[in-house]
Amino acid sequence: MSDGKTKKALGDLVQSSNELRIVVVLVEAKDPRNIGAVARAMSNLEVSELRLVRPEPFDRTVAKGVACWGEHVIDSAHVYESLAEAVVDVHEVVGFASDSSSHRMSQRILEDWVGTVETRRERAVALVFGSEERGLRREHFPLCQNLIRIPSSSENPSYNLAQSVLLALYALRRRSHEAIGDEIRDLPTSGQLEQFTQMVIRTAQQVGFLNENSPEHIEALLVNITRRGRLSTRELKIMTGLFGMIHKRIGAS
Repeated sequence: MSDGKTKKALGDLVQSSNELRIVVVLVEAKDPRNIGAVARAMSNLEVSELRLVRPEPFDRTVAKGVACWGEHVIDSAHVYESLAEAVVDVHEVVGFASDSSSHRMSQRILEDWVGTVETRRERAVALVFGSEERGLRREHFPLCQNLIRIPSSSENPSYNLAQSVLLALYALRRRSHEAIGDEIRDLPTSGQLEQFTQMVIRTAQQVGFLNENSPEHIEALLVNITRRGRLSTRELKIMTGLFGMIHKRIGAS
């Protein structure tokens, strides 16, 4: 877990000011390793509230061994006798199922549903996942306002439990959180890039890499490489210095 002092890196999620509370509910989970893998996925995406409905008796030590920094999720997990009890305090119950052909209620695709979620209101959403073997049963459907499918291959439509939780949480978190983006702030101007491009071309000509026998597209490729690279101003100065020194050495020889 982060101690608040961990250096942030590219792609780290940044907590937003929204009030959306996400609860993960596992119905009749059978394998402590799967519970641990779910806890790890939840920890990856800053979700800590795990509820278990009639799980098989399981060794929490085994689950924690798989959780990998998600042990706190296992420690705080609550067990319930029914799904109704587990979701009594949430505002929206969302069930996940892979096979839509046997359901009497319509399904939605994960991305479509996520696009409708209001993340900036104080509310709780329960993401409900069935057992590893059977998934959610028909008796659970009436408690769900939405039944969701995560897109998959028709040849192998069923994700394992932890994969399903991870994909669902990631989709929600990307909507409700921001991530640290490209940290290159001091981008060079087009003019600076052009000066560097011309220096690379001159050097290539001096060493004979570009000559009258070179295919015409080679110079164009060099231009594309130097212009497309997302160099910072500092990196551009270093590369300019390098090619400048090469240019001088060639001229002095």
